[in-house]
Amino acid sequence: MTCSDRTKLTAITGFCFVGVLALSGCGGGGSGGGVTVATPAPAPAPVPATPIVTTSGVPISLQAANTSVTYQAASTSASIYNNPIVAGSLILPSGQGGTVTLTTDASGNLSKLDFSINTAGKPANAQFTNFSISLTSPNTIQASRLASVLDYVYEYSNSAGYTLSQVAGAQSLSSSAYGVWATDDDLTVVSRAGTFAIGNLTSPSSMPATGSATFTGSTTGFGGATSGNGNYVLQGDAQVIANFGTQSVTTNLTNLKTQDIYISTATGTLPDLTGTSTLSGNAYAGSIAGTGLSGTIKGNFYGTAAQETAGVWQASGSGNAWLGSFGAK
Repeated sequence: MTCSDRTKLTAITGFCFVGVLALSGCGGGGSGGGVTVATPAPAPAPVPATPIVTTSGVPISLQAANTSVTYQAASTSASIYNNPIVAGSLILPSGQGGTVTLTTDASGNLSKLDFSINTAGKPANAQFTNFSISLTSPNTIQASRLASVLDYVYEYSNSAGYTLSQVAGAQSLSSSAYGVWATDDDLTVVSRAGTFAIGNLTSPSSMPATGSATFTGSTTGFGGATSGNGNYVLQGDAQVIANFGTQSVTTNLTNLKTQDIYISTATGTLPDLTGTSTLSGNAYAGSIAGTGLSGTIKGNFYGTAAQETAGVWQASGSGNAWLGSFGAK
């Protein structure tokens, strides 16, 4: 028997293939001296080994095991030039922002992501669909992971990366997820990057009609200069206050901390961002603003009875542009 074990790991995607090739020998018998020797039955044909693809080992609560589900995504996107400069940001609600497909293995662990996101810096409604990733582990909200993803994509042409999080402060989301994606798939000095939010949307008929609720969680994203140098990742806290009776949603993004993608010790802060949105069905959209920054937020409610909320936001001002996603429970 000859065994081979081949492993390929990169900073962004990981694969592990283990193949076993069985070699069988053939033997035969003859006759002599009047003695008859029984001919042995032919050996069974070797069964080719099936390559084993190592998956994340992390269960995904959004869907059942051994399934592939496509989710409508709320999304933001922007062009990132090699200075770098953030330009042409675009924000789209769920149903217009593209899709994210998650695949689970037999144990219910995340095994693959497929992104098809409407992006800025391309013709209207252009999508990139060649961003299919198998993984050894999903990235989470840590700034260092996000910085390494964006650093890798911005440095290498024809590359792609992402983060995926179900972190909501001290809680874990079970019906929604959010994160950041990036790609440099067109072999130019221009990359594209953005944020997304997905999940099991609350049916409009199941949305509360009265009362209010407060959701707490986290936000993550990236940003940089609209002219000149500087590119950063960010993370912070998210609070969403829904008044179902008045059909309004107030969002507060606070404790926003930034970190330079290339220099981990270069850190800073952003002003708090707050705003009130109009709620329609399971979706809300409105303006957000803070000192020197203003922008837009789009979110949805997820779960059988609006137990969670997630969405995306963008804000710009003072020579900078920022894109983020959030999840709260």
